[in-house]
Amino acid sequence: MQVLVLRFDYKLSTKLEHDSKDLHLASRRGNETQMPPHISLFSFEKINPATLKEQVNKWIEQQKQLDISFSSLGFFKQNGTFFVAPVVTKELETFHRELFSLISHLHTNEISPYLPGKWVPHSSLINKVPLTAWGPLFQRASLAFEPQSGKAVALECWSIVNGHAQTEWTYFLK
Repeated sequence: MQVLVLRFDYKLSTKLEHDSKDLHLASRRGNETQMPPHISLFSFEKINPATLKEQVNKWIEQQKQLDISFSSLGFFKQNGTFFVAPVVTKELETFHRELFSLISHLHTNEISPYLPGKWVPHSSLINKVPLTAWGPLFQRASLAFEPQSGKAVALECWSIVNGHAQTEWTYFLK
């Protein structure tokens, strides 16, 4: 599977990594490999990363870094996922919509949750939390949560294999 993601500046990434590690340790899953902090934009079941790179190449050269402000803590019941959610700015929404217009012809069922109007931008802190840990872990996360601000500084394409992300390419935003 391939995923297009937004990556953050060093300070914001470090803080989100710390928050994620804290939840992994509290859930007794401290030795699990975690994905780097990111916002998923689109996913594809089987696509050549070079094809995606070719589609976004000229457009991405004009894109500026995006202000990102995580002001909410959230939870996806279906996957037992705790996440931080950014304020959805016009810039973030436009970035997502324009990127979709470039790759929409590559659409698969896997992209469906990422369609404009359905996409829920977020950065996961921990996934697959067992039902019995939801309450205590969410309480811990809520007490520790502080709003965070930073920049989205890069668009990356990852290949996900056995739960691990391999970076296929990176474009740094201006």
